[in-house]
Amino acid sequence: MKLLVVNWKDPRDPTAGGAEEYAQRVAEIWAQQGHHVDLFVPRGRGQAGDEVIAGVHYIRRGPRATIFAQARRHVRRRGAPYDHIVELVSTRPFFLHELAGRRAVSLYLQEADDVWTQEFRPPISWIGRYVLEPRWLRRLRGARLVSISASTSGGLEKRGLSAEAVVPPGCDPPGDFELRTIGSPPRLAFLGRVVRTKRPGDALKAFKLVRDRYPDASFDVIGTGYLKKDLETLSHPGVTFHGFVTGEEKDRILRSVDILLVPGTREGWGIVAIEAAVRGIPVVAYDIAGLRDAVVHGETGIVVKSDPGAMATAAIELLGDAVRWRAMSERAMARGRGFTWEAAAAGVLEAASAG
Repeated sequence: MKLLVVNWKDPRDPTAGGAEEYAQRVAEIWAQQGHHVDLFVPRGRGQAGDEVIAGVHYIRRGPRATIFAQARRHVRRRGAPYDHIVELVSTRPFFLHELAGRRAVSLYLQEADDVWTQEFRPPISWIGRYVLEPRWLRRLRGARLVSISASTSGGLEKRGLSAEAVVPPGCDPPGDFELRTIGSPPRLAFLGRVVRTKRPGDALKAFKLVRDRYPDASFDVIGTGYLKKDLETLSHPGVTFHGFVTGEEKDRILRSVDILLVPGTREGWGIVAIEAAVRGIPVVAYDIAGLRDAVVHGETGIVVKSDPGAMATAAIELLGDAVRWRAMSERAMARGRGFTWEAAAAGVLEAASAG
């Protein structure tokens, strides 16, 4: 089959996140299976327009600001040969169903909703949340939708839309990882983009409270973003900012982490929670859309109200109970290994083919 995947960021963009990883991984798996796969993304400075990486044909056109128009132009002019077209929707859709009919599937990651108020100031935040996004979602009526979580499906249903399938993302389990006991001193971490919607500042506040109980505890901030410099100036003893790291370095750090702190505003799923789980790391997460799906409260982690104090209390209690921590670690690893990129690729292709 000839497949087209469309995303608003290139997976190699410095600000790439879960959506980009999802797009890249399923595209590469489809290419390995013998399909012709085009991945349509913006063209960054210094990047080639077209190139083949891991069997995937990257088509890069224009800056990110024009990607929605560029993608529609590509489908309008050259979309006929594609058997299936998958657009990843992270807030703003491409509306490719208007051009390709049922050959197009919108893989919906998450609604923005309250993210607008985190990332933008009035009046842009109000316009985005109460005018633009509702208008975009109304325009999707009649489109074929696939979501990545029950939370996302539920949000779409409230808007009068229905997802045909739920296909969670996958993760890569470390080949030789073994369960262990809590470290002495304990080590906590934040993994993700250092931006307002991820609330890394809340994780830092929670860690400071944890350190009041465990003075030798350490905290690793893995990831980068526009808040990094500001947070570094407000740093605290025991905190290490790693910035962007390779997959190998991330794995090395996580091998000795006891608890991952995952605050946030809204997620489609929360890939970082599964990355932790598959390594046997319990997660303390905010009770928000997406993280409710990725973390099974009381089983693979703890879900708390969106408050640094509540996050710290849960982490302190878990660190103080080695038996509970070990049981949660074992259950997290077992569940985490059930999420694979092969399953995600198969699920999306099956949903696309059902049309």
